This record gives sequence, C-alpha cells and structure tokens, in this order.
Amino acid sequence: MATTGTAAANTSPAAGSSASTLDQARADYVHDQLQQERTVHDHAATLAARAPHRIAAAKSARVAAGLAPTPAAGEDPNAHYHVVERMLDERAFYPAHDKRTESPEYAKVHHQMTVVDDKHCLVCGVQHSTLGDPAKNSFGAVQMETHHHTIEWALANAIDPAKFNQHIRPGLMHAAHARRSQPGYAATPAEYRAFDDTYDSDMSLDDIKAWIDHGADNLWVLCDIHHRHKFVGIHAISYPIWGPQDVVDAGLMQQQIDAAKSTKADV
Repeated sequence: MATTGTAAANTSPAAGSSASTLDQARADYVHDQLQQERTVHDHAATLAARAPHRIAAAKSARVAAGLAPTPAAGEDPNAHYHVVERMLDERAFYPAHDKRTESPEYAKVHHQMTVVDDKHCLVCGVQHSTLGDPAKNSFGAVQMETHHHTIEWALANAIDPAKFNQHIRPGLMHAAHARRSQPGYAATPAEYRAFDDTYDSDMSLDDIKAWIDHGADNLWVLCDIHHRHKFVGIHAISYPIWGPQDVVDAGLMQQQIDAAKSTKADV
C-alpha cells in the first residue's frame, strides 16, 4: 500500500501540470480567436468608411471608360477592362538568422550578372549600361539588383536538405548537364559553373546555404523598381500579377492609366 501511495503522490503533480498546460492552451486559443474577431471587425469598419469613396471612384472610372456609371442588369464585368482589388493577408515565419551581409561570393556573382554580362531586368529590360537612358529606362530604375527567386536568403535556416535534394536538386542537375553539353562551357564564367558538380549528388545543408546565398541558378536580375517597388516589385505583389508584366499590352495599360488620371480615380 505504501508503494501505491508513493506512486500516486509522485504522479499527482504531473497530472496537475498537464491540466494546467491544457487550460493555458485553451486560454491561448480563445485569446487568438478574440483577437482575430477584433481584427476582422476593425477591417470591416475601415472598409465601410472607405465605401463611399471607392464607389464614387469606380463610377468615375466607368464613365472615363465610356460606360454607364453603374453596371446594367445582367452586364458581364469581364466583357470590358476591369479592376480587381484585393488585400493579401500574409504571415511569413522566418527562422532566426544572422543580419544580412553581402558575402564575397555573392558580390562576385552579382557583379558578373549585372555589370560584366549586363543582364537585363526580366520585366522592363533595362540594363546597368542603360540606367542613364530615359528611352531605355522607362520606369526610372536607379540600380540593378539580384533576386533570390527559388529560396530567399532569410529562409536558408529553415530548409530541409532531404526535401531540397528530392524536389529542387534534380532540376538543377538537369540544367547543369545541359550547360555542360554546350560548346564553350569551359570558358563560361566560373560564377555560373560554381555549383554544377555539386548538383550531381545530394547536397549538404552547408552546400544548400551557400547555393541560396550566391548560386547563379537562384538569382534573377531585376531593376530596383521591379524588385522592391510598391505595386510592381516581386516582393510587393503576388506572383500571378508580377509574372506577366513584361508581356502585357503596353498600349492598353497606358490607355487605362490615362483614363484613371483624367478622373483622379484611385482604382
């Protein structure tokens, strides 16, 4: 009986601790739900306050486009130029990482891509050599940058090597094999070939982190506008909207921009 009593005494605190943890979890859940409800309520109030302005702006834009101020019954909004306004609600969780500094290897490949090879911005086509030419720098970019497009630098400490080697490395290996088959491969700048041999077998976490930082296959050349600027930068808008910017009909876009400016419509 003494043994049983001792066992019960020993397990009682653990049971109490478990109950306390569960109570705290419930309290945290309730707090999160209430916080979310308050956020939704506040956002709804903001939208309600903005509604008259947005409705007036939409009517002005329709009139400028030669349409009636309000849609007719049965009118298909997709039958003419239209605006879709949405708010992206995003929470990005980043692991702990060092303060971003430019590694010597990154500086080399960045210089090779943007200055030596004078690669153009994937969206607007401006180059380092044409930044000073208004005719070729229509967006007024001031510098060329390199974007970590497959895995961004701040996520390096969150990568699972097994998943990387399963999902990403095979494509990189295929691209490297294709490069090797091209005449003049040996004369290709070393910055572009730095990881080609590494792709042939599973990459270690250190290999992956180095590739994220300065692998040419993880870098796109963009101007500062299409890299970071509001409404057009890859860090500022969703990819389905960012991606086709270089193939959108420029005349159509300018027509709609002019119409919006003529009415000062914020749409």
